[in-house]
Amino acid sequence: MIKTLKDKAFLKRFFTISFPVMVQMLISFFVNFIDNVMVGGISDDVVGAVFSVNQLSFLFFVISYGLFSGASIYVQQFSGSKDDDHLKQAVRYKGYIGTFFLLIFIPMVLIFGESLVRFYARSSSNQEAIVVEALQYLPIIAFSYIPLTYATMYGSTYREIGKTKLPMVISVISLLVNATLNYVFIYIVKNGIVGVGIATLTARVVEFILLVAISHAKNEPFTRQLYRPFKVEWTLTKAITQKTGVMLTNEILWSGGIVFQQLALASRVNVLSTLSIISTTTEIFNIIWAGLAVGVGVMLGTTLGEGKVDEAKKLSTQLLWMGVLIALTLGFIMFWLSPLIPQLWVSVELTQKQMATQILQFFMFFLPFFAIANVTYHTLRAGGKTSQAFLLDGTVMWLGTVPLSWALALWTNIPFVTMWVLIQTIDFLKAGFGIYLVRRYDWAKNLTNPFTKKSHIRTQEN
Repeated sequence: MIKTLKDKAFLKRFFTISFPVMVQMLISFFVNFIDNVMVGGISDDVVGAVFSVNQLSFLFFVISYGLFSGASIYVQQFSGSKDDDHLKQAVRYKGYIGTFFLLIFIPMVLIFGESLVRFYARSSSNQEAIVVEALQYLPIIAFSYIPLTYATMYGSTYREIGKTKLPMVISVISLLVNATLNYVFIYIVKNGIVGVGIATLTARVVEFILLVAISHAKNEPFTRQLYRPFKVEWTLTKAITQKTGVMLTNEILWSGGIVFQQLALASRVNVLSTLSIISTTTEIFNIIWAGLAVGVGVMLGTTLGEGKVDEAKKLSTQLLWMGVLIALTLGFIMFWLSPLIPQLWVSVELTQKQMATQILQFFMFFLPFFAIANVTYHTLRAGGKTSQAFLLDGTVMWLGTVPLSWALALWTNIPFVTMWVLIQTIDFLKAGFGIYLVRRYDWAKNLTNPFTKKSHIRTQEN
């Protein structure tokens, strides 16, 4: 740990890559936090409705991440090997797979969304009111996934090649648009949850337009002739798809596991607002996870692409310690603020606020283990060891977290807070398993060699 803090070159490189992402996520947290507080000022029904629909959005985010994961691994390593041709092909792959996903996911949301909302609200005394509000919000959010997908295609590529500042700035603009329109629609126009949905849709369109327009105007390497021709070599398509298949399966299992875990927690009476407070507040730790994910991916991916395997091994240890240090720092801040945060939800009943405070206090003690699991997962992913990443993430979720959640929900009457704490103990095992896998070092490989050599041969022939 001390060596990590003394390595100025490492710290400078890490924070140059990760800090803009952390700033972006911090601003995102505060804007979303304010949005949720504003929504909480409408009614308890709207709070429950937004939380329920946002579980579908969570599923969308996670599956999209899985679909782009295979291409992202290669973007990072091709960036390190300076192979712009294959880097662009990996970006094109994102465009194809993202469009295919939209054509499947949006109709499914429109058809089955109501059933999921009803299931989430099944133990709430105001179930029908929650469903009525959710059905107004759901279609708008579903169509907002279109600009979000293509904004993610461009924004994620920027981050994967280590250029994290522009996506941060554009994200901040989008979030400010969202917050401003939320205020207008909630307090001035007063059209409630519909206005909240329109604000989200507008902000995502703004983000998409700015990312596409600016990246092409700047003539970034990954945008030059990106659509001429819009093809991906079969060998690269096959390689990315193999990685994508494993990562997508993992993300579906992991996100589905989170949904099932939340459903188990929601089986307790009148806890949806508590879950909403916890979900919104702990979004701040996406600062850690997003910053670490980008830092690990870019630093290890580009280093491996350059063929510096030993340096990548050293970096993996430094990144692990960095994750723990950041988690502990923010955890202490969260602990001391925990009694105050739930009071911002003025329309939520006192007992649910009290439960939220208790969970936020326990949350701090689990954070270092969450950080270890996050860093080790992205280390395996950066080296293309997607099967091992799957073992660490999706497998642990379905063999540990989900069965424990439902066993506690169905066979015990323990208090809601105790139930939440017991479920999180699975992450102790996950962190230890992650360290074991990373310490084997079989992830430390350069994946670009076969493609870079072919590109070099073509250049010589021309």
